[in-house]
Amino acid sequence: MQFRPLLIAAAALMAASAQAATFNFNGVIDAGPLAADSVPFSGSFSYTDPVTGSGFEQIALTAFSLNFLLTNFPLNAGATADFDNGVFLGLSYSHLSNADFTLTMTSGSMDVTDAFLHYTPTGGIESSGGYSISAVPEPESYALMLGGLGLVGWMARRRKA
Repeated sequence: MQFRPLLIAAAALMAASAQAATFNFNGVIDAGPLAADSVPFSGSFSYTDPVTGSGFEQIALTAFSLNFLLTNFPLNAGATADFDNGVFLGLSYSHLSNADFTLTMTSGSMDVTDAFLHYTPTGGIESSGGYSISAVPEPESYALMLGGLGLVGWMARRRKA
């Protein structure tokens, strides 16, 4: 009977790991013509495929949004989250707007600290900026945590009796 709570917790953890991973990102243009205005950008992305942690992996995004220069950019088919041996490198994303400008997000070479957003107007000079990532806790994570705490409390109370 001592292993039953452990098995329940392991099963819940495996179920939670199959859920989508959702993240927010924020950055500021700090190089090029737009740097003088410190133009901010932000967004979010999700993916459901697991990261194996072995070699270079490009995981297809299931959701993506980017707000930049008062424009919302949606998910496109080539958008990926890039990993190298389990280390998050950044996002790969590209958007060409009727030949008016090109917007790309490129992954870093070592980790996300050297990942960038690049904005290049046609015939203009590129502006770019780095971004940071933060995880968005899923409601299932909170439920799992509360369930685990409840289970531990129940077991402690049961042992006292």
